[in-house]
Amino acid sequence: PIDITPVVDLNSQTCLRIDGMDRPPPKIPTASVNYHRNLFHTNSYLETVWRTDTLRQLDVVQPDGPSFEVTGNEVEWQGWTFRVGFNYREGLVLHNLKYRNRKVVHRASLVEMAVPYGDPHPPFQRKCAFDVGDYGLGYCANSLELGCDCLGHIHYFDATLSDAAGEPVEKKKVICMHEEDAGLLWKHVEYRNSHNESRRARELIISSIATVVNYEYLFYWRLKQDGTIDFEIKLSGELSTNLLSAEEEKTGKSTHGTIVAPGVNAQIHQHMFCARLDMAVDGDINTVSEVDVVAAGDHNNPYGNAFGPVETALVTESGASRTHDATKARAWKISNAEGKTNPASDKPVAYKLIPFSKGGSHPTLLTSPESAVSKKGAFANYHLFVTPHSDTERFPAGEYTPQGNGSNGLPDWMAANRSIESKDVVLWHSFGVTHMPRVEDFPVMPCESTGFMLKPDGFFAGNPAIDLPPDNNKASKLAHSPSEKSCCDTTK
Repeated sequence: PIDITPVVDLNSQTCLRIDGMDRPPPKIPTASVNYHRNLFHTNSYLETVWRTDTLRQLDVVQPDGPSFEVTGNEVEWQGWTFRVGFNYREGLVLHNLKYRNRKVVHRASLVEMAVPYGDPHPPFQRKCAFDVGDYGLGYCANSLELGCDCLGHIHYFDATLSDAAGEPVEKKKVICMHEEDAGLLWKHVEYRNSHNESRRARELIISSIATVVNYEYLFYWRLKQDGTIDFEIKLSGELSTNLLSAEEEKTGKSTHGTIVAPGVNAQIHQHMFCARLDMAVDGDINTVSEVDVVAAGDHNNPYGNAFGPVETALVTESGASRTHDATKARAWKISNAEGKTNPASDKPVAYKLIPFSKGGSHPTLLTSPESAVSKKGAFANYHLFVTPHSDTERFPAGEYTPQGNGSNGLPDWMAANRSIESKDVVLWHSFGVTHMPRVEDFPVMPCESTGFMLKPDGFFAGNPAIDLPPDNNKASKLAHSPSEKSCCDTTK
């Protein structure tokens, strides 16, 4: 893009000024670096012909059809029931998630994201998009293509949104739902007699993809047969590139990014997401605690080998602004506060939020506290916030992010420092990717992943997938050898 910024008065519909016009005319890159199938052959230095060692066909076939049942927007699968929702701002929303008719989550969605760029050269000091509030993930959602975006036996959900004039607009195939094999779910071989018991995992995946200008965000909710809920975001698309500043152009080096092609700079930036998790673990009244695994003190650790969990209840909003600590295997437990306990442990039934279950661990917002980004993006200053439920508290950066300052958002709600112990609680989980661009991210970026997991922790009396019957996939074949009997053959 051209590194200038028009400043426009929308009321008078006039352009007040254009920032960035005072620099000398820059040298425009001319090399061809393309991924488009019709322009690929024009590349100046990257490949220009398709690879010849193409992969052989791999089909996902379910001859008996999928295992899920869909009634309107309600879904049943392997003990899970839930409703699928979609709106212009959050895009995909999951409602009323239950496992074997026991509540787990009342409502789950992605409610905001901030993408600050770390380049102080004008005009980039103001470069930060709040993609959920500014653009709307629903408005930016793709119509997904069978056999390309979604592979296997697919069920699509359409959505009806409104345009700028308030007229209904139907968007086709904005949500994809399908099953995937996910490797082994559990396995054990009895070493004394070599008896094998193993069960393969099947997952139900509910997904949506949004193109927000240059970036693609691929959202995947995965429901598992052991009661786990997994949320993954994959980032792809094009880097937001720029020319070097006049100062950088003198040295030919980027001070706040990576030169990914001749004369093309990609600035360091962050993608800070915020998920709103309205929890209901076996009931609406829950308590949240922080669990760290630490070494035992010397007086309880005579041999130096003792370590274990330390659980701390989060009782008020101010005490529940927390940061992930990978050195302590930190997780946050959401426990039932209505007296429902596990028959084995005698502790309250619970789920735990495990941060950064996909990709690496990343820091919170790196911009200065005084910056405009940090004021509006305060939801990304910690990895976790907890508030009591309120129907009016929906978006952590405020109801209206364009031109907004973050008021009527998470900091304002938490100012009263309300009690969150034994309440109907909402978890605001912030996570993301600090992206130092690589040359390999250009001209189109291989997927980068981040995400979290909600995992049962004393919610069940034992492994909830123990009742999966033995199975042996008869369609599996040896690649270069004659067929032989499988170790998991159910005819044994």
